Order: sequence, then structure tokens, then C-alpha cells
Amino acid sequence: MGISRSNAHKRKATGGKKRRHEKKRKHNSGRAPSNTKIGPTKVKPMRVRGGNIKRRALRLNSGSFTCKSLNVTKSCAIAQVMYHPTNNELMRTNTLTRSAIVKIDGTGFKEVLSGDDGFKEGAYYARITSRPGQDGAADGYLLEGAELSFYMDKFKKRKGE
Repeated sequence: MGISRSNAHKRKATGGKKRRHEKKRKHNSGRAPSNTKIGPTKVKPMRVRGGNIKRRALRLNSGSFTCKSLNVTKSCAIAQVMYHPTNNELMRTNTLTRSAIVKIDGTGFKEVLSGDDGFKEGAYYARITSRPGQDGAADGYLLEGAELSFYMDKFKKRKGE
């Protein structure tokens, strides 16, 4: 039957069933989610509409992260997903998606950020801004200042539970 992106399976605003007025079409078809995990890099090219290629990351273990305040970008290993605003299940299963907060190994940043007050801790946290299931990469930026303190409070609350 396939995965469909059409709204034919939904109900009307009144609660009644919709009548089928057209058959299923190829442009309405969807695909299963990639559910990118942390592990040895495995990226699969996918042919999509228009003959274009998307890179579906099935597993990733590193990404390119930027420190916005210093305008420095380094490649870092991803340790684990610490928080996800959408769903706790994505955090528990270490699924990499856009807007996930991840703990990274910041060895590349250590010499650059050694004197900076916000980065005295050994752990570095970053937000993923790319879409690993479509770009084939997990790129993002380091959390700093108020944003970092906001998420640190979230981590502490979770540990206290």
C-alpha cells in the first residue's frame, strides 16, 4: 500500500469521512523516516523527485560545529543526544534530528576556547541545525550564554527525576 502524504485518510472538520475523489498518485507517496543513530558513518544516496539526490544518514558519529561568538568551525565527534524539544523517545534512543541538543567531544575547540569563561567545563553541548535524514550530515553550533544555561537547567531537572 505504501506511505502516503495525502490527507485522504483524515476526516472532515465535521467529523465525517472524506470520500475518495482520486486514486493514489506517485507525488503523494512518502518514505519511512531515516532515524539517524550515533555510530560508524553510513550514508545512503536516495533518488528523489526531479532526479535529485538526497543523502540519507543512517548512522553518524561526527559533525561540523561552529562557535558563533568566535566564528570558528571544527569537526567533532558526537557522544550522545542530551535533549530533544520534540520527543523524549528521540533522546532515549539517541536519534539525531534537527534541533537535537547533543554532547560533543570538543577536542578541536579546546585550544581556541581555553581562555573563554563559558567553556571551562570539559563537556561541550551543541544544537544540530542540519537535517541528517536529508543532508547526510549533522552540522550545528555550540551552545553559549543564556541558551547554554537554559539547557543546563533542563539537564539538571532530568537528573533529579
